Amino acid sequence: MTEKQGGSDVRANTTVASALGAGGAGAEYELLGHKWFCSAPMSDMFLVLAQTEEGLSCFLMPRILPDGSRNAFHIQRLKDKLGNHSNASSEIELHNAWGRMIGEPGRGVPTIIEMVGHTRLDCVIGSAAGMRAAVVAATHHAAHRSAFGRTLIDQPLMANVLADLCVESEAATALAMRLARAYDEAHADAAAGEDASDAQLFKRLATAVGKYWSCKRAPNHAYEALECLGGAGYVEESGMPASIARPRWPRSGRARAT
Repeated sequence: MTEKQGGSDVRANTTVASALGAGGAGAEYELLGHKWFCSAPMSDMFLVLAQTEEGLSCFLMPRILPDGSRNAFHIQRLKDKLGNHSNASSEIELHNAWGRMIGEPGRGVPTIIEMVGHTRLDCVIGSAAGMRAAVVAATHHAAHRSAFGRTLIDQPLMANVLADLCVESEAATALAMRLARAYDEAHADAAAGEDASDAQLFKRLATAVGKYWSCKRAPNHAYEALECLGGAGYVEESGMPASIARPRWPRSGRARAT
């Protein structure tokens, strides 16, 4: 979605789509332009916003064409992002790349926002999972590390810190599960023909707010967990920095190879 001149203002996008035939929903187009942030460039398919005569529209663009050749999708570079190494982001150029329109012409934002909403839910779930990992590591260490005559978990101030970590982790998990339930309920309501059910309205607002809060709190939660291990928590071999503060999954390596 994002282009350098527009950022979050996707209406300012300059990437254009030219119909290869009559055009319209489901038709084939050629895409010409750039994207400033393209996450997971090793993926097989991408949803892309581009301008048509009807306005900003959404297109499904494969990385590999049906004949096995590569689409005209060129990675300019990978972003060297602060902390976040597991989700590769790239800058790309589209040189008349092939794509197929998804949704109605000029309705690109409402079409792609379905994916955005699920991505935000994934961010909430991922943040909750990171908090859970931090709690497990911190409580395990505190239960087995002795200092000043007793295990850390029995030291009153440490117990307070661990309790705070546990409560926030539980809250993040409860939020993620409640949002996931709303998605199931909203899907069922939509299938029944209800366009503005309580679940759909809740999902629309709570997902954005929940993603904002969970992702904002997760780094600070990780810092507290790191401190529970003392200096060892800041050493890579402890596993804490790699698995909590800045995770690196194998797919990052595949993305770099791409």
